[in-house]
Amino acid sequence: MATSIRLFRGTFGHVSVLNVSSDFVTHAHAEAHIILWLDGAAGEMTIGHEKIQLGPQVAAGINSFQPHSHALSADGRVGRFLAFYIDPGWFSRRRGVSNGEPVFACATIPVDAWLHRAAVALYEDLDAGNADDLAAYEIERLIDSLADAADSVRPRSGRALAGEEVDFRVRKAIDLMKANVCERICFDEVAKAVGLSRPHFFALFKEQTSLTPNVYWNTLRMQEALKQLQWSREPLTSVAWNLGFTTQGNFTRFFRDHVGVPPTLYREAVRSAA
Repeated sequence: MATSIRLFRGTFGHVSVLNVSSDFVTHAHAEAHIILWLDGAAGEMTIGHEKIQLGPQVAAGINSFQPHSHALSADGRVGRFLAFYIDPGWFSRRRGVSNGEPVFACATIPVDAWLHRAAVALYEDLDAGNADDLAAYEIERLIDSLADAADSVRPRSGRALAGEEVDFRVRKAIDLMKANVCERICFDEVAKAVGLSRPHFFALFKEQTSLTPNVYWNTLRMQEALKQLQWSREPLTSVAWNLGFTTQGNFTRFFRDHVGVPPTLYREAVRSAA
């Protein structure tokens, strides 16, 4: 789990300063995602079918709804990271990325020495609570530089993955998930609702989205959990119940496995950033 977290929000999305000592399960985000290692345990990330050893010369670029996990060292050492969660609409306006087009052609982003120094300087500013308009400007410049570095290795193809290319049964299943994100879900019933057997539904969903229905569902629940923790004053037991968890403990484990910190620590960081 993470021993500390600090958030900074801007028009680009948000960036988290993380000190992490345990693994992240396979998960995904609606946002594009960049992970920069700073020091300590770096670990190995699995992004889609790629495995990446993070370090001073390598960062990770993750597309919207792309599955990824992070295995840290087994000795419990803490790793320090900058984790960027980038709004797809911001990327579209800023970088000329078409709606649905992958931002990163490959997961490996080369990091020059000056980029790593800039990341460390940003980390120190954010960790010290020095978040202002200048910090937002520097964050956006850093994101641009990292996206340029990713394109220099393997430029984007320009092929959009627009919604109409996804099978209508998968789109219907996703709509059902979104409409019932605060309920418990039965994938047998979802499969039946879209006219498929459970095995066919799981195979088609994975083929079309690169995610299993379970991981996609958990991604939607995480989005809703983050929103409720940010904007709601309800106690954690109520948030857990709203998301279909039977106990607060189950919700806390779920949240920690996907975000790296317990929900109490995340909520504290959100309020500090407000």
